[in-house]
Amino acid sequence: MPHPAFRFSRTLMVAVGAVALLSPVMAEAQSGKWVGTVNQIRSAGGSADFTIDPRNDKQSRVKVSVRNVNRDMRMAWDIVEGQCRDNGAPIAPQAAFTQIQSQMDGGGTATANVPKLVSGKRYYVRIFDPQVSPTDENVWGCANISEKP
Repeated sequence: MPHPAFRFSRTLMVAVGAVALLSPVMAEAQSGKWVGTVNQIRSAGGSADFTIDPRNDKQSRVKVSVRNVNRDMRMAWDIVEGQCRDNGAPIAPQAAFTQIQSQMDGGGTATANVPKLVSGKRYYVRIFDPQVSPTDENVWGCANISEKP
């Protein structure tokens, strides 16, 4: 016959294990914020940073900032499902993505409201000539974006 202290500790371990099994698993909360950087923009020079923040339960707000690009240049961009070179589908019509106009100092910004990005999915951004229909093969730059915890 086991010692009473042993029976108590074994009962306690079983009870703690049962509570752990019945407790809901808490998923790490996601911020809804995403970031990405296009390190080199072909045909325009420079680079671009993307920050995406939640706006409400259906939309995100995107800010694109370019640096050291050619002066007085227009650039188009979009956000696509998947990863660079997947030839994924844009998350919104092209009209949703405000074009970037570079200034005399080689900088420029654009903002846009887009459908809210889904946590756990993969997305990428592309920068391209506004005169063409973009494909992953003809873009000036591409970057996978990542969600901040």
